[in-house]
Amino acid sequence: MDVAIVTNAVVAAVSVITVGVSVFFALRQLRLSQSANHTLVAIELLTRDRMSDAFLDSQQFVLTELSASCPPGLRVSDLPPEARKHVNRIALYYNGLGQMLAFGVVDPALLIGTGGFRAREAWSVLEPYILAERAARGESYLANFEHLVVLATETPWPVAVRKLRLRRFGSYPASLGLVTGAGDAAGPAPAADPVGERGVGSAGSV
Repeated sequence: MDVAIVTNAVVAAVSVITVGVSVFFALRQLRLSQSANHTLVAIELLTRDRMSDAFLDSQQFVLTELSASCPPGLRVSDLPPEARKHVNRIALYYNGLGQMLAFGVVDPALLIGTGGFRAREAWSVLEPYILAERAARGESYLANFEHLVVLATETPWPVAVRKLRLRRFGSYPASLGLVTGAGDAAGPAPAADPVGERGVGSAGSV
């Protein structure tokens, strides 16, 4: 076989491989960049919006006042304007987080580990109003909110702790009856209340 032909074939093959490798790494870098951007969006939602006075006021209303002031059989759209404002603020916030989960644009542990408990609390109050609205508008209404809550329910805090390998102190006051990390200081942490959730007033687990 002519040496020139072989040489040209080798050069062409190397060029194709080089282009392929370049495209692969370019796409990989693009995906990493997109993932980083999505994570920043999630962190922004989890911090700025959830810690605003308006959000905390709406959360307080939904968790402590809504059921007493508005019959649970009402549709969300039929609630009084002030109540509807609070409900929409909370429901749409968690629906947005659920949408990011549904499209796989952020690590589920980030959202469920920091917002799962409050999402479940809010859903437990809002469910009858949401279902009444779905009966009129269709089952897609706030479906992402429900998706978030289902995943949070299926991943209880003890499981999340083991996956995140959170560390625990060796002992707590015995009178509290809390599980400690004694005897497993370097291993996966046992069940505990999420510190991030307690920081906004939660007393339970994710």
